Amino acid sequence: MRIAVTGVSGLIGQALWPVLSEKHEAWALGRRKPDCVPFNRWRTTDIIDPENTAEAVEKLNPDCLIHLAAVSNPDACEADPETGYRANSLGTRNLALACMKFDTELLYVSTDQVFDGKKRSPYTELDRPNPVNHYGLSKLWGEDFVRGLLRRHYVVRTALVFGPSRPTFVDRVARAVVSGEPVTAAADLVNSPTYSRDLARAISYLAESRLYGTYHIANEGSCDRYTLARFIADTAGQPGRSIRKGTKKSLKLPAARPSRTPLENFVWNLNGFPRLRPWREAVVEHLQQLPG
Repeated sequence: MRIAVTGVSGLIGQALWPVLSEKHEAWALGRRKPDCVPFNRWRTTDIIDPENTAEAVEKLNPDCLIHLAAVSNPDACEADPETGYRANSLGTRNLALACMKFDTELLYVSTDQVFDGKKRSPYTELDRPNPVNHYGLSKLWGEDFVRGLLRRHYVVRTALVFGPSRPTFVDRVARAVVSGEPVTAAADLVNSPTYSRDLARAISYLAESRLYGTYHIANEGSCDRYTLARFIADTAGQPGRSIRKGTKKSLKLPAARPSRTPLENFVWNLNGFPRLRPWREAVVEHLQQLPG
């Protein structure tokens, strides 16, 4: 397959690129060439420009386009909603229009933050979204464009991604507990930690399946941030005295956060696809690979 990917320089993209390039003819689309991509596998593309996007897709003519590029920081989207909507919503629309014109499949990666967090059990693909911040709403609008414009599409929702390509909550806690610095983690923020390498393998598998639709893909299980931080401290063999229990309110986050958004991989498992491992196993593997 010829597969194009936006957002290769991001957390998921850097994990996905080696998986795809090993099996497929993979191409990166973006404003700047990521370090991991050869020059002969990169095309300059500005997804905010519909004409430029259509031209790039036409010249490449991929079988599938995996769309990862996004303004993924909820606080950044809250501070500058227009930039968030332009990138996450209209940029996705431009890609969907180009894919529609050239009969290309589109796999769009969305977020657990399309939900309001009021459900007491894990969210499935059958639950109705209701975002509480601009980031979630901009990603949901992107979902709507994909579903409305394309018959052959995948929408993938995931959550709290961590991995080796850049520091995340998991890495910040790991460094802090080793140095003895205090860490405040919210006990009222619950979701499903997801390892970028596990997610990358699942996305590649899904893109080859031709079984279109909406999927939740996250490591099995869920936890609150305080429990996650304590687990990281225990795994690192460090006393958890530096882990302080906080709340969303105490963290004074600029953007509202849904309190409980654990994801159940309901459709994924219903299809009989390979189950994702529990989040604890993935966190242990990631921590073992950290330098030092």
